[in-house]
Amino acid sequence: MKLFIKYMVSDCCKKVVKSELGRLGLHHLKVELGEVEVMEELTPEKLQQQKTAL
Repeated sequence: MKLFIKYMVSDCCKKVVKSELGRLGLHHLKVELGEVEVMEELTPEKLQQQKTAL
């Protein structure tokens, strides 16, 4: 599943996003500026948790 994240503009942001994905138990395939690809399909509950965390 591909996610688009606003205001992700630096390598520091990438580190934070990777950390939060790991904390939520999500496995990322790719983390680029403004875009994340995760292996799992997110349920509405997981998607809300991810939005709140970031």
